Amino acid sequence: MFSLIYKKFELFKDWEIHKRNIYIPLDSGYIMITKKQRIEMKDYLVSKLEGFYSNLEPKTNEILGGIKSNYIFVSPNEVVFFIDQEYPKDSLRKIHNIFHNRDVEVAHVIFKDGKTFFRSASERHYFKKERELSLKNYSKEDMYKMILFRPEEIFLKSRRSHLQYYQPNSQKLNEGIDTFAFENVVFDYSHIPKDKFKPQNRVSERLHIWRKRFHGEENLKVKGSYIVKK
Repeated sequence: MFSLIYKKFELFKDWEIHKRNIYIPLDSGYIMITKKQRIEMKDYLVSKLEGFYSNLEPKTNEILGGIKSNYIFVSPNEVVFFIDQEYPKDSLRKIHNIFHNRDVEVAHVIFKDGKTFFRSASERHYFKKERELSLKNYSKEDMYKMILFRPEEIFLKSRRSHLQYYQPNSQKLNEGIDTFAFENVVFDYSHIPKDKFKPQNRVSERLHIWRKRFHGEENLKVKGSYIVKK
């Protein structure tokens, strides 16, 4: 009994250390992304883009009725769009299509708060590995890198290989842009006996593992659907 309790404590301790370093960039109170945090995100991106573009146009408008969106026109046909709030249902796709239909290239940047976006899946799903269930094929490190996507992240991942996040300044992480390469997570149901109902192994729509992370603090420019080092 003691060894089991100790093992769980060690797993919890490892997770707490890991999430402080990667998943929780804010020091306190990240129930929602605040107006102040949105302004800080805008100011940071403007400061990093203005060295390359002479006529930046930061805007806050209702592109889609009822939703005020923040974005920056860096040129007449290029925009940096902030995902700094939840976009209900398929509203993000509709906004993307509005820009696309006007021949505007969109680079999306997601606010990385660890609560609204870039949410760790480990605390909720670790038991599926520990108990040799549908995530048994993944290592402890894999589980710590497993992210539970919101619909906005699912939509963007369906259109590109990498996702880009604005990383706020914190005690552990410097303010900057984090670019992640994600891999699909596969549920493996081979642990279920043959005489029981056994679903087909399947790719998760919401769970993904990040395999590469690039952190940048340099000046930026837009290239296609990404922001890149100037």
